[in-house]
Amino acid sequence: MSTIDQAAPAVDTTKRVPGHVIYRSVLAERTSYALAAAGMAVGPQLDDSAWSYLASGGIGLGTLAWLYAKTKNTNHGLGAITRAQRAIPFLTAAGTYVANLITPGFNWWEIVDAAAWAGLMGWMAPLTRSAGLVLELTEHQAPTGGTGLAPRELTYTEFLAAKWAQATGDGTRLVSIAPYRADRADRPDFEAVVVAQAGKAVPTFTDVQLAAAFDFPVGTVRMRPVQGSGPGRMRLVARPTSEDTEAAAEGIRGLWETAVAAPGKAAPGVGLIEHRTEKDRIVLLVASPPGKTIYLPHTAICSAFGIDDPSRLVIETDGIRMGVVSIYKSNPLMKVRKATVEDLTMDDKGRITIGVCHDGKPARMRLWDPGQGALRGITAGVTGAGKSVLQNLILAGEKRSGVVSWVGDVQGGMSLPEAEGRVDWFAKGPVETLLMLTAAHAAMKYRERISNEMGRGDFALGRPWPLINITLDEINRLLSHPDEAMRKATAYLIADIQKTGRKVGIGIRLAVQSLHLKDLGDDDAIRQQGKVGALFLMRTASSSTKEMGLDGIAPAGFQMENIPARIYENGQIEALFSGQDDEDGESTAGMAYMFLDGRAKFMRTFFAQKVDGVYPDLIALYGDEPANGLTRGEAEAVQAKVGLYDLRHTNPYADCDTLAQAFSDAPGSTPAASAPAPTTSTDGGETAAPAPFVAPFADIPFGLDNDPGEEPGLQDQILDLLADGPKPLKDLRAALPDFQPSSVSNACSQLKAKGLATTRKRGVWQLTDS
Repeated sequence: MSTIDQAAPAVDTTKRVPGHVIYRSVLAERTSYALAAAGMAVGPQLDDSAWSYLASGGIGLGTLAWLYAKTKNTNHGLGAITRAQRAIPFLTAAGTYVANLITPGFNWWEIVDAAAWAGLMGWMAPLTRSAGLVLELTEHQAPTGGTGLAPRELTYTEFLAAKWAQATGDGTRLVSIAPYRADRADRPDFEAVVVAQAGKAVPTFTDVQLAAAFDFPVGTVRMRPVQGSGPGRMRLVARPTSEDTEAAAEGIRGLWETAVAAPGKAAPGVGLIEHRTEKDRIVLLVASPPGKTIYLPHTAICSAFGIDDPSRLVIETDGIRMGVVSIYKSNPLMKVRKATVEDLTMDDKGRITIGVCHDGKPARMRLWDPGQGALRGITAGVTGAGKSVLQNLILAGEKRSGVVSWVGDVQGGMSLPEAEGRVDWFAKGPVETLLMLTAAHAAMKYRERISNEMGRGDFALGRPWPLINITLDEINRLLSHPDEAMRKATAYLIADIQKTGRKVGIGIRLAVQSLHLKDLGDDDAIRQQGKVGALFLMRTASSSTKEMGLDGIAPAGFQMENIPARIYENGQIEALFSGQDDEDGESTAGMAYMFLDGRAKFMRTFFAQKVDGVYPDLIALYGDEPANGLTRGEAEAVQAKVGLYDLRHTNPYADCDTLAQAFSDAPGSTPAASAPAPTTSTDGGETAAPAPFVAPFADIPFGLDNDPGEEPGLQDQILDLLADGPKPLKDLRAALPDFQPSSVSNACSQLKAKGLATTRKRGVWQLTDS
């Protein structure tokens, strides 16, 4: 046996050993190099006889002879690289020793070359490497480290690659490993690519071999071709704890044909054209027979596929005969991120991003349409559906994009408290909201007049006016108000702005809980005009609201299921069966069907966390800059016409219940006033000069002072009652039960205009001469 065979560790090249065995072997080898280096530095200085030359030269020549002999025997069991690896320490040591011997005297580099040799050999550890030691893997140890041999903690992807190499040998490598849920230790599912050696194909493995490689259940690990690649690369899919969507898709055609398209089933005759799989999603392209309109009943198709959470199935159609059905493993909108300033900054198409669609695409809506002008819209949803977050996102986007925002919060400021002080006009309560609508109507008429003088028939952003968008939250309360005058005036103003505000840059959006006509001022035009723009149907309280929203705008064949209050990762039925509490589910606040440009999109608004009754994240998105306001000319016109614009930040009528109460003590209020001389505005047109306060609605058929149904003698009866002393308005109404409350209010205002009655304090009337 040669010197090298005696020095090389006699270790089985296929032996798997614990990490500490490899570590000790490396330590012993490095120690031997350190001792040899000391001898190589000192030996030539003590003995330079012929025996020293013969010994060192013999080791080198003997090593070369051994290496040459081994290359002739290809069946020895060791490759040429392994043999050369074993020869490196002996050849280099012999050469270094001979070089030191033939150099006369002592030179400093004789110490350095010995130390350098020891360092290089210690780093390479060629003898231990050539021994073929294989680490006995656990889930936490691997033969990698500072030297490539010391054990250390593994990442999950490194562990999978090492397990594959240990199970299959050196013929293939596992690369591009993508865990399904890297944040969940109990979800080891992953996908990867198996790469064979150059010029070779990936071997064929059985299901048992694939499962054994990772200790997964048989049948949960599969090999599939890589699209666009040859047999040298294969895709490996491991799904031990979740459904293999591609495997499920393989049987999807048969399931569709038998459970959906067959006669008497969910969608008879609707054929499956094509399907594809994505991560956690199966996408089906379907079509009705030629000459038939597509019809895809949502609930029935959910039943056909065994889906208990309707939000896992999304249906979209072209309204003719084609449709796309998306099937998700769990609700795709379970978690969404927070909004950023970039999301809410309007692009050149007038759009901002308010959330995420079910397929991961951004959910965009227009603040205005460059081709059409200002837009209308309706958002319908019950309390807790997410209307407030949606409206705040839009308002913050308007402020960031130079839009003038007027907000009417009919609930007294409780629906959108984040907007107060951050928009140009925040009207609280029904009375001030109605007054704000009157001001908007006046601004619209002013813009119409100036546009006609300029010969313009459409709106251009910023030339000369900014876009005005009016948001009316909980407007049902005002459109169904018990005061008839207020109800009729509100319906008239909203409908008129909806019809004609578009061309002068004034848009209007309604946020409601119900779409019933009785809650919309008995005016179907309000509902129909609102749906022309952006319609958001969130979780509703009744199917009728859903149907009223879809009527006339839903694509043909579209079926929408109501959004549940909560969703569960494994489905509602599984949650019920396992006894989970309702609070264990995820709230669906913000989920909605968005209808734009004839298409229905299932989406969810960006996430916002409520703290102490408000949304701090949304407040921050508004920014600290002042709110955008009207131009000087239109502000003067609104102030002159209505006399309210300068008071918009004081909320003087927020606590009033009726218009009569609001204007009962307003100084100088008269039912009619002569128009002041016009003055030139800064917009280049004419506008009325500022005038004394005039009660609004004089030009509206349902105004305070235009009640055609006022009964004769009412004013005389009021004067008789006031003769006994001052009386509150509510007492006058109670004393006159045969008259409408609004008629009593109007009569008091007319007595004040005639100088016969006045207000002692708000809501309390008395005779002028008392």
